[in-house]
Amino acid sequence: MTNRQACLRKLCAVRFRIFDIHLYLDTHPSDIQMLALCKKFESEYMLLKQEYEEKFGCIDMQGCHGVEWLKDPWPWDMEGCN
Repeated sequence: MTNRQACLRKLCAVRFRIFDIHLYLDTHPSDIQMLALCKKFESEYMLLKQEYEEKFGCIDMQGCHGVEWLKDPWPWDMEGCN
């Protein structure tokens, strides 16, 4: 596994935690502990995203400036995505 793939895997794992907690909070909106945990994971995600983008470039449209996202390689051009 490359360093880029490892970073993406971490990002995906944290993003999944956030999504899962959001689903829980939809039915348990008064769970303050879970809300705090969600905020912790959101902060962790932002740090990991920033680290990824500094090393490998934009991961989504929010992190891109100008036409940076048009530059190669596109995600499907990466090794192992065929």
